[in-house]
Amino acid sequence: MKLTKSILIVLLTSAAVLAQGPPPGGGPGRGFGGRMAGPGGFGGGPRGHKVVTGAPYTADLNVTQTRTLADGNTIQHTMSGKVARDASGRTYSMETFNGGPLGQTGPTTRISIFDPVAGYSYELDSVAKTATRRAIHVPPAGMWNNAEKPANPNLVKADLGTQMVNGVNAQGTSTTRTIPAGAMGNAKPIVSTSEVWYSSDLQTVISSKFSDPRGGDSVMALTNIQKSADPSLFQVPAGYTVTDAPKGGRGQFGRMGMPPPPPQE
Repeated sequence: MKLTKSILIVLLTSAAVLAQGPPPGGGPGRGFGGRMAGPGGFGGGPRGHKVVTGAPYTADLNVTQTRTLADGNTIQHTMSGKVARDASGRTYSMETFNGGPLGQTGPTTRISIFDPVAGYSYELDSVAKTATRRAIHVPPAGMWNNAEKPANPNLVKADLGTQMVNGVNAQGTSTTRTIPAGAMGNAKPIVSTSEVWYSSDLQTVISSKFSDPRGGDSVMALTNIQKSADPSLFQVPAGYTVTDAPKGGRGQFGRMGMPPPPPQE
């Protein structure tokens, strides 16, 4: 995978995945974790993604990805923003991209609302004052069940215990993944590592680090965490024109390469 494509997938998925945030066992979604900072490295993919209720919060989000080239030159991309979740499982994400495919002509901001109660997701354009609405579709039965996986000798996890991270009590997990020599034409083993700190109280990842010699180093952190959320964040602002997306279009979760989480019952 080319670096630009990898970064695009990572940054598009990060805030939405974090807003729901399943535990490190299933990981908060491969887009941000496995490729970026360890959820799912962070670990588990779509099966772990779920609607979380009863755990509202608001936080600032910062992501940095750095790649060091063979000549010592470095390429760095950053994303900053805000994420929030209300008690009913609605989520809000505002992301500003600096550099990379989305920010190559200057800082670019994306705003998304995911409302499993109403059954719609929205992508907001703050310049044009428009909101693109997409219906949330229920995935096939059993898709969100975490299936038991056979032991992988090339993946080693370690419990780092609990500690306060950015003002929140979090459980740490480190993961080392090894691609054996010759598995993909590599002369030597390829080793990647991740460190993830997950809050069971908020049911989301608070911080993570991910290092892979193929794609570089990535760091994610939620800061200024508040255990509440402004209800207005989860509503399309007054004065916006709401239009339905064309059928078959790829919306917020289509870009991630995975379906949305199931609607709240």
